[in-house]
Amino acid sequence: MKPFQIIVISIFAVLALAGLLLFATFKGFGGGGKPVGSVTIWGTLPAAAIQPALEDLRRVHQEFSTIVYEERDPSSFDADLSDALAAGAGPDLIITTQERLLSEENKLSVIPFSSIPERTFRDTYLPINEIYLTTTGTYGIPLVVDPLVLYYNRSRLSSAGIAQAPATWEAVVGMAPHLTAKSNAGVVSQSAIALGTYGNIPDARALVSLLLLQSGSSISQIGAVGIRSTLASGGENASGSTAANSALTFYTQFADPAKIVYTWNRSLADARQSFVAGDSALYVGFASERALIKAANPNLDFDMAYVPQPGTSSDKVDYGLAYAFAIPKASKNPSGAFRTASALSSASELPLIAQGLGIAPAIRTLLKPSATDIYAPIVYSEALIARAWLSPAPASIDRIFAAMIDSIISGRATVNDALTTADQSLTAALQ
Repeated sequence: MKPFQIIVISIFAVLALAGLLLFATFKGFGGGGKPVGSVTIWGTLPAAAIQPALEDLRRVHQEFSTIVYEERDPSSFDADLSDALAAGAGPDLIITTQERLLSEENKLSVIPFSSIPERTFRDTYLPINEIYLTTTGTYGIPLVVDPLVLYYNRSRLSSAGIAQAPATWEAVVGMAPHLTAKSNAGVVSQSAIALGTYGNIPDARALVSLLLLQSGSSISQIGAVGIRSTLASGGENASGSTAANSALTFYTQFADPAKIVYTWNRSLADARQSFVAGDSALYVGFASERALIKAANPNLDFDMAYVPQPGTSSDKVDYGLAYAFAIPKASKNPSGAFRTASALSSASELPLIAQGLGIAPAIRTLLKPSATDIYAPIVYSEALIARAWLSPAPASIDRIFAAMIDSIISGRATVNDALTTADQSLTAALQ
């Protein structure tokens, strides 16, 4: 062969080899999908729990390379969101909970059933998430559920001769005198459980909601004239009290010095801090708090159990926070926001977020705890029975519930009077 032919053949051989290598390693333009564009997500969940899923998503699907998550302060989230949207600088996607749904409703787009069919939604996600449904679609794409659980100090219970964590509220009442240390003057030095007050219990809003829902109260309901409170209504039980009256009477007795179960008061430290310090034997808190408790006191001998239930109830009820993606009406990239929410809440990415938070994924089929996670069976079971109610903004409900509880334990009002006042305030806030 002539030198020229050898050169030409060599060039074609090199090009063929290069083409073969390119074909073998080609993954498609944009990682196999059309770029979603820039999407900014706001939420109150820790960035450390969201970032691993985001990084995994970007690694596998390059079209999500411009997604950004910003962790925001829960106390100012609503105000910050309103200000940002008014200035045209708001996020494209937010992570919210049902506790903020009503206050943010006018800012959010409804995702139609043509995008997520109602039957698909109900079959796919945990029941608590149905609070996001409307007659035409959903305000949220469910992400994770953070249920209430019972934390208990194993050493304190063992020292009192108690072999197991209480499964019912009646058992809590029976344990309270044995787990409470008081001086002759009635000063509490060691508490059984943080119940009865409001200001020094971080999860008081959830606790009061839990007891009301377990008693049979819906707390609020949608009627012909809009959404209203049901605190002062509802049928009477066998003792002649309404559901809400029974729940509030039970709750406030733990802060009444005249009661045998007196174990908590407004002068004591923050409830979680008290448990971390070993001064409280029991603590009802969210599943996501386990990591905080462990980090605050690595030497604390504590464990997790199911939240107590009324002994006379056949149906188990818990309270939880249903976190979901929602798309603001002012989003500059609603299509990209929907694709991002769908990708991060998928079966491939969702476990990373749920595990990072120590809570339950919102998808039913993912409630399969691994053999190495000793807490997941409890968290998943509680998430499955978790319920919620449509409420005003968290700050508003805190003011109403705090005034109701404080008026009872201070003696300024009877339980019925306090409920009547709270019922009126709640209805006004809801409307």
